[in-house]
This record gives sequence, C-alpha cells and structure tokens, in this order.
Amino acid sequence: MMHTPEPARLPLPLVGGMSVGWAAMEGLNRALSAEWAQHGVRAICLRTTGMVETPVIDVVYGLHADALGITKEQFIALASGMSHRKRPTTLAELTEAAVFLASDRASAMTGTVANLTGGIIVD
Repeated sequence: MMHTPEPARLPLPLVGGMSVGWAAMEGLNRALSAEWAQHGVRAICLRTTGMVETPVIDVVYGLHADALGITKEQFIALASGMSHRKRPTTLAELTEAAVFLASDRASAMTGTVANLTGGIIVD
C-alpha cells in the first residue's frame, strides 16, 4: 500500500520533481500488481489531497503560502477550494480507506489507485 498526493496526476506549481516521483510510485503500484497478484499479493495506492492536520503539510503549505505572498490560511482555502467538496482529505478518511482496502472486502482490488481527492482528480 502506497500513498501519493494529487500532483501525481495533476501538474501543480511549487512541487518540483516530486510530482514525477509520485507518478512513478503509481506506476510501480501497477507493475507490482502485474507481478505479484497471481501470488496473492495485492498492490494499492491511495491518492489524497494535502492533509492539513499533518506536520509535513503544515510546513509545506506554509512554504507555498510564502512563495505566493499570502497567508497559510489563504493557501489552505485556495487548495481546499480545488476539490468538489471544498475541503481536503482528512487523516481519518485516509485511515478508513486504508483499512477497507487492506481487508478481504476489497480483495478484488489490486494495481489501482484509490482516489480520495474529493474531486480534484476525476477518474
């Protein structure tokens, strides 16, 4: 199980080469599934928005806000407004999806990306 943010599929400024790395992780997820699913090993990727309650995103959003000359709160509102729900993915939502995807109830899912972006990425 891997976790990637929306820049894996959506070109956004201020992320440098990280978007390429996240896209590669999603490609690795598909390749691992092709190799290992026949042996009972599933590969799943969870794609989310930035989760503002995490320390990393707190710092990153502050850096992005500084680069744009706005407050961190303004940047959070800007980023949140990109989703259909007008709010970011929460850590609890990511956890609940991960638990489901790791369970036998999701046993048919492998090599896929679970889209938890609230509509920023529409598959």
